[in-house]
Amino acid sequence: MLHSQLEQSTFGIINDAKLLTMAYDDDDNSSSGSSLMEHEEQVEYQEMNYSKKARKHARIQGSDIIVALSEYGKLVFMTIINDTFAKRFETLAEVYLDSPGLEYTKKGKKLAIDPSGRAIAIASFQDHFDILILNKTTSRIHFDPIIGRGSEFEEGIIWQMEFLHTQSDAMDKILLVLVVYNDVERLCRLVLYSIDASDMKNVTIEKISRLPLEKNTPLPLLLIPLAFQTEAFLLVTEQNVSYLKADDLACGNVLYPTSQIPRKPRSLECPLFTAYAAMLDNYERCIYLGSSEGHLYRLAVDVWGEREVSIDWHPLESTVPISQAMCVLGRMDVQEPRGIRGTDVLFCAGESADNQVLAMCTSTLPFRRDVVQNMANRAPLTDYQVAENFIGDQDAIITCSGQGLHGALSIVTHGIEASRIVQSSKYEWNGVSRLWNVAASISKQEQVSCLLVSSLIDTRLLCAKDGHIKDITSLCNIEFNTETVYATSITVNNYNLLLQVHVGGFLVIDIGSKQVLVDSSPLIGSDDRIEMATCWQIGDAVYVAFCMIRNNSFSLELVHITTNSTSSFSLSDKQIASEPLPYCPSCLECFSIGSKASLVVGTFQPSVLVYTVENESLEQVQQIDLSLQEPGPFTVPYSAAVVSSWLVFGLRQGSLLCMPINSDQESGYLDSQASQIIRVGQSAITLVPCQDGVYALSGQLWKISCTLDENIQLDRVLISNFDNINAFCLFDCGLPSLYGERIALVADDKLHMFDLSPETQLSTCKIELKDTPRKIIYDKSLDYLIAITTRMENGDRKNFIRLVDLASGHILTDNQLLWTNTDYGRSDMVLSATEWSVQNKHKTYKYLCIGLGHPKEPFHSFRSGMSARVSKALMDRGTLLLFRLKTNNKFPLKRVWDQEKLPGGVFAICPHSAGLLFSAGSHLYLYRLDPITGHLVEVAHKALQYLITSIHEEGGRICVTFHNDSVSFYEFDHSLKTYDFLKSDIVSRSIHHSLMINNRLAVGVSQSGGMVALYDDPDDRSFERRLKCLFNFHYADIIVKPKLATLRSQTNVPSYILPWNQDTAVKPIVGCTVSGGMIHVFRISEPLYHLMHTLTNELIEFEPTKPLLGSTDNFKWFCRLSGTEQATIHGDFVELYLRLSPEEQLAVITDDQGQIKMSIQSALSEFTTNDDSDEDPVDLLNDILQSFENFK
Repeated sequence: MLHSQLEQSTFGIINDAKLLTMAYDDDDNSSSGSSLMEHEEQVEYQEMNYSKKARKHARIQGSDIIVALSEYGKLVFMTIINDTFAKRFETLAEVYLDSPGLEYTKKGKKLAIDPSGRAIAIASFQDHFDILILNKTTSRIHFDPIIGRGSEFEEGIIWQMEFLHTQSDAMDKILLVLVVYNDVERLCRLVLYSIDASDMKNVTIEKISRLPLEKNTPLPLLLIPLAFQTEAFLLVTEQNVSYLKADDLACGNVLYPTSQIPRKPRSLECPLFTAYAAMLDNYERCIYLGSSEGHLYRLAVDVWGEREVSIDWHPLESTVPISQAMCVLGRMDVQEPRGIRGTDVLFCAGESADNQVLAMCTSTLPFRRDVVQNMANRAPLTDYQVAENFIGDQDAIITCSGQGLHGALSIVTHGIEASRIVQSSKYEWNGVSRLWNVAASISKQEQVSCLLVSSLIDTRLLCAKDGHIKDITSLCNIEFNTETVYATSITVNNYNLLLQVHVGGFLVIDIGSKQVLVDSSPLIGSDDRIEMATCWQIGDAVYVAFCMIRNNSFSLELVHITTNSTSSFSLSDKQIASEPLPYCPSCLECFSIGSKASLVVGTFQPSVLVYTVENESLEQVQQIDLSLQEPGPFTVPYSAAVVSSWLVFGLRQGSLLCMPINSDQESGYLDSQASQIIRVGQSAITLVPCQDGVYALSGQLWKISCTLDENIQLDRVLISNFDNINAFCLFDCGLPSLYGERIALVADDKLHMFDLSPETQLSTCKIELKDTPRKIIYDKSLDYLIAITTRMENGDRKNFIRLVDLASGHILTDNQLLWTNTDYGRSDMVLSATEWSVQNKHKTYKYLCIGLGHPKEPFHSFRSGMSARVSKALMDRGTLLLFRLKTNNKFPLKRVWDQEKLPGGVFAICPHSAGLLFSAGSHLYLYRLDPITGHLVEVAHKALQYLITSIHEEGGRICVTFHNDSVSFYEFDHSLKTYDFLKSDIVSRSIHHSLMINNRLAVGVSQSGGMVALYDDPDDRSFERRLKCLFNFHYADIIVKPKLATLRSQTNVPSYILPWNQDTAVKPIVGCTVSGGMIHVFRISEPLYHLMHTLTNELIEFEPTKPLLGSTDNFKWFCRLSGTEQATIHGDFVELYLRLSPEEQLAVITDDQGQIKMSIQSALSEFTTNDDSDEDPVDLLNDILQSFENFK
């Protein structure tokens, strides 16, 4: 399985990137490296053509270097630092090629690297390419491999460019092949260059040939150098694959071997190949080809003699549409009934579909393809909604993702991802109340993981082997005709023992021999009963504590299990202490402070009793009245567990009560004054300890852990939505675990087992629609989600509405066609959709409002991106449709009104207190619904100057954004039925969507990728009536729209992270991007801003954290692409401080004398008090930056 290891912002666009394998000097030492760097610093670096700069960098690890072309016109060499404390990308050197720009002749658009690492070729889109000669070896501590360069002019459009494999790695023969299309002659050529760099004082670049292809030759798609055949390559076109050698180009041979691409059955066109993957082993003469339709082929190329060539096509099972990247990761053995088969592991990047890791079984016929892993790809993301409180207090984001048959709704949540392993097929688990994971044996030589299952009337022992469950109760001497209250595995003198505590007593069983070593029943009367128990070990000494009902009173009993001094192994038990309990117990747990064992008893009083176990006696040392806590008399513990320095109680009313454990014991074992209450669910909480925290069950499953600064953190376990979860425990299911933990749970009368990821992360769950989703409507009060999709049928664009069950992912109704009374041809486009609630006679009626646009041009002339890109001139007609929404999801939506022939596309719809606001091109309308006739009646209309892209209303103020302008505020005059202009932005920003934080603050996102906050200052009485810019920044992707959301439960929010509005919950502004990404924008305090601004200025000049793709000036140029940056801290940049080693972190904030820089010291003074004035500044910065990780 592939897992994400490192992600880092580049603050720019990478035009192309490839791997370069280098050899390094064996005598690298720090002294030689430092002298080289000192010499480099003496040379002033100026950005002129081919000027290069080697940066100070950490020691290079491994042999591969990432070579990238940035949008700043630079060639950048990067490595990966993967130390214990530091994990980051770091730039080693940069070469200035050209100024930034989109011109075809700008250098730095295409990249090719010689397989032997001797040269790099960089090309523009047209006419020019450069060749850089590399040294065969370089230093790991001072990377500077470029020793020569040359420039060439080749008239035409450069489609492909690759180096060929040569017989040796000598510098006298380096071959470069280009596919060049001359748009003047309308002719495509194969051009071969030979580079001789054996004499660095006289490097020659010679054009060997220009082999023209026929004018009717299909478009060349791929140029594939062959590693197993020197000086040879494959040319893949739209219809065939050709095998060529360098000699063919040199002598002008046009009779090269060609093989036609096989067509799929019932298909008139050949697959359009977009990517290839070469084998890792050069002796395997095969190439994998992938197409944009998802077709996969294994191409075998055999060469005999000089001209005998065989190209064999082996079709493989189709997969997702493949974009321009695929590669062979390695080989993997797969166990099959016929034996072990070797498979190629292939990674395919999806095109508007998920990425996939495939296992290609090609050793024997028939070839087979197995999907090993799906990696979510949310691009293109065209719309999204926030589902508030989707999981407890956590929000979820529901997005429109993918296109065509791979269109889907993606539900993005944060938590611990759970993958289902197995599920019982029968509903035979009704009544199960408790589960324990224990060790047992099914033979003398074989021990397996087992599941002890208890109900109110019996107990069963199940073993798991290779994922299969088997009942072995009859093979073990457990007490099975009664309820079990506690079970665990213990080890005494290297003997594996099973402890079972049932309502009438307890058993200790030797697992190996199945011998019952202890069978004790401390109860006297028939009504006596053990309610709860716990166990702990000190060496080989085993202590068992019981809370029991005896003689109609409650008591705490302590039993010591010891070994007998006999020749054979045997045990005996002895009751060493008994303590009456003043109240009815509700939970029992043990914990230790130092070497002293302690027991905590929760009661229904409610209270907590703390006992110590010393000299085989019980002593009550603390009693805490829980009625003084926040839930009051309902603060009844149901379970308890230790998390780091906290004792956590799971309460019966669904909350967590966390109390710090005092290590000094002077003020009590538990500090009730510093306790915390965390709301989790609606039912009693069951706690189960795990390796790095505690799992909590209350309707849903959560994981409780502790951060580095000892704060409680709560994360959701993303298991399926069950109606009822009865019990769960940790359980490996008898399968080897590569990472993470496994759990077993009983839910909805079935047994389920899941594999959990080791870390919390964003998880994407997809609901397949098989159509391209355009808009979604989510309302928690409705039991369905509305998805508006698009499909092309026989060249016609058709739009549909469908209802989706969000819990199960099932489609509830058939596709409902969106139609209009007027035939607008094939160009109906869904531009907007929203929900509208109307009050009438004490009832609330809900409507779905959909805005359509009808362009003049045919559908294929429009880009498939965001609807706001369609210009006003091409969208001169629009339609508004209204559907009645009902809570019943079994019937299609009823269409109640349509408003056609509007003077433009309806890009924006917004409910208003006076009716319904919507746009039609540059016109702003306000309609109301007549309750008598059921018709929409026009209230107000205003023609504005530019195309309206979005409308929002808050507190009576209307925020309108424009395609060719920015943001304007209006107010509706109810008496005059007119719109009154208030204020507007004076900068043209091309805002396509906005969010109103309150009635005076709007946040807009622009087509250039920027985000801006504009504020209507009530104290500003100037005649200009302009909005004040609070912040503005540029982002490298288009943000679809801004929303307020939090994807994680917030338990400890620092005071320097502020809410955007008056709500008590701190929710950042979340923006999803077209490429499927997500950004969070936080409002921070002024002292934190000054600190982060100061830290940014230090990091941008620190060599390991300088911008990856260019210089500091390039970074500043990037920040100004959406206007002047204002009041913004780039979190992705200051986060680099966390990726540095402790020594590097200290170097950032200290001067040459080792003292803390005054700028840093002054900024940090706002975060220190007299009590912690001696705190390490590095630790304080780490704590502040780490606090933002709790929101990701």
